[in-house]
Amino acid sequence: MTSPREGAQGLQGKRATGSILHWWGGTGIALSLLMAGCATAPPTVAPALTTRQKLAVILQLEHQRVIVPPEGAVVPLPGLMPGTPLPRIPSLLEFLEDPVARVRRRSAIALGRVGLSDAVEPLRASLTDSNPAVRQMAAFSLGLIGEPGVADALMTALSDSDPLVRGRAAEALSRLGVREAAPFVGQMVTEVASIAAQVDPDDMTYPQPSSVEAFRLGVIALTRLEAYESLSTALLDTNNLSKVRWWPVAWAFQQLADPRAAEALTELIEGSGSYRISFAARGLGRLGDPTMAELLVPLLDPRRYDSQVIVAAVRALADLGALKNIPALMRLLRAPDLDFAILIEVLKALGRVGGAESTDLFLDLLSHPRSAIRVEALRGLANFDSQTFFLMLSGFDGDPHWSVRATLADILTSMNSDLAMPRLETMLDDPDRRVLPFVLRGLDASRAAEVALQYLASDDVVMGMAAAQQLGVNTSAEGAVALKRAYETSQGGERAVLRRAIVEAIVTYGGNVATELMHAALSDSDWAVRTRAAQVLDAEEATKPYERRIRPLPALGFEEALTLADPAVSPQVYLETDAGTIQIELLVLDAPLSSNRFAELAGNGYFHGVPFHDVVANGLVRGGDPRGDGFGSTGITLRDELSERPILRGTVGLTLQGEEPETAEGQFFIALTPQPELDGHYTVIGRVVDGMAVVDGLNQWDVIRRTRVWDGVSMTGLE
Repeated sequence: MTSPREGAQGLQGKRATGSILHWWGGTGIALSLLMAGCATAPPTVAPALTTRQKLAVILQLEHQRVIVPPEGAVVPLPGLMPGTPLPRIPSLLEFLEDPVARVRRRSAIALGRVGLSDAVEPLRASLTDSNPAVRQMAAFSLGLIGEPGVADALMTALSDSDPLVRGRAAEALSRLGVREAAPFVGQMVTEVASIAAQVDPDDMTYPQPSSVEAFRLGVIALTRLEAYESLSTALLDTNNLSKVRWWPVAWAFQQLADPRAAEALTELIEGSGSYRISFAARGLGRLGDPTMAELLVPLLDPRRYDSQVIVAAVRALADLGALKNIPALMRLLRAPDLDFAILIEVLKALGRVGGAESTDLFLDLLSHPRSAIRVEALRGLANFDSQTFFLMLSGFDGDPHWSVRATLADILTSMNSDLAMPRLETMLDDPDRRVLPFVLRGLDASRAAEVALQYLASDDVVMGMAAAQQLGVNTSAEGAVALKRAYETSQGGERAVLRRAIVEAIVTYGGNVATELMHAALSDSDWAVRTRAAQVLDAEEATKPYERRIRPLPALGFEEALTLADPAVSPQVYLETDAGTIQIELLVLDAPLSSNRFAELAGNGYFHGVPFHDVVANGLVRGGDPRGDGFGSTGITLRDELSERPILRGTVGLTLQGEEPETAEGQFFIALTPQPELDGHYTVIGRVVDGMAVVDGLNQWDVIRRTRVWDGVSMTGLE
């Protein structure tokens, strides 16, 4: 493991140049060795790279988002005899033909992450590699690149001898949106359904046997393709009941929300298996049939079901929207020792379907000691009794928590009322800047543009982002000039998120000002900014020349790459929170740079005192933002390291800025339940190996008090 300082330097690096040694983050070793060679007769053959060294070079190329290294680039191997030639750097395409299967597999995923169309045909050829692990990764990477021209090859791979290759081919076809592949994917699912039928309903084992994994991937693929007919043919018997009771089946029918799945979903809520029952309950709610409430209300029993099932049932009843279900929800509130997550969900449900009879409840809860409760009470009151809401508006002035005041601004923004605007004006003076973006969105167009011009150059990056977004909505000649000037004056890593918001805003203006800014952004220090500028410019030209101009990225040193590519241990991160300690095993092989960055932040105390700003029952727990509002940034954008690893309960991944690819940095999430819809879209960096009960017990605004990192030798971390 590198030190935090060394790791940070390796990630940031320096801008790549034409210099071979500079591009490879060289230490001068190569130059000194070549000079020393003048004194002796140099060997004519460079030493061959070891497997470990090949993996390091692949990581370097992937990090820089290139397939081919600069001409003449060499590996700075230490310890060679004077005058020994240094090995040249092969391209990722050459590594794809390496005799070692591990190298070929690693090259295949690197090509998918680089994302250039040059890799499509070589990866297509790798679909017939002798090693099934290579074929699997070739299929996965073709899905990441997204070129529709490989659909025929992936269709052929659905008949591969290896079940997991067939599963990855199905996954890739679904990412490409190839609807005509659905019957063939369905046939693949049918062939392995009997094996999957033997899996326990709530089994989270990963990886499963290859046939079971193929089943899961096929079911997810059919869901993404919205192919109900193929899914039902594969999974349902002649009575429309599911032949497989494993949770992915319930999830699939939930996602598709097809009325023809009613019988299967009804059956799937019976018996054991909290995950399966929860997904099936949400599926029944999404059907929109009020009679389904008769099946859901019995699930609101804390004596029989855990909080996961009850939360799902509450949400399903809210989806149905029937007022007759309100008494059942009110009874649930009176249950002794009610789980906080359930309480929140009931309030959200009543805020959606509760009538005027809920007003007294919401009024009582406006003084609740927990801010999350006050937020839901405020929303519920505004939704069902706007008259009382406005009468009490002055009483909301002094709420001690910024999130409640931000919620108030958000509510006022959504209300078409003359009473809202004056109140929003007064909230511009809120002492907590986290409130101001919500206020800005609610002002009328002319006033919002006026305020946005003032805040565009704010020291608060998030306020600048909000201002840029507003100027993107309310365009003007003054706004275009201001955005261009703000971009020029906001250089620096910590303001990269602002520059990206400016790029997004300027797109709506068009014309010379926008074009000039886009071309300037092609050389931005931040990858996400460069990528967005290239996307905009490439949309105007079929040849996509700008996609290549933004590469290579700053170099990753060879020694650091060597350490990360083949680590001796899996580091452990300990998050000591208000609710207890969470132990996370980092998956360095899956995401070397991202997991290392997370370990560096933890070891440096970056997360100390940072709250979990978002807790969604049956969903995700989000943290890692020192601002506490989800908009904070470390200033260092990481490239996505997408992998085949699914997002299951206990998975730790990096969040994205506005769900945009290649925008991860320090914020992270922990999955409370399986989230197949997120698979392959977020970088997975670890898994909780101890403390999931602590994660289950986290509430919004619970704080990380201390972090420690075990690197296999010692424990590090600031007190």
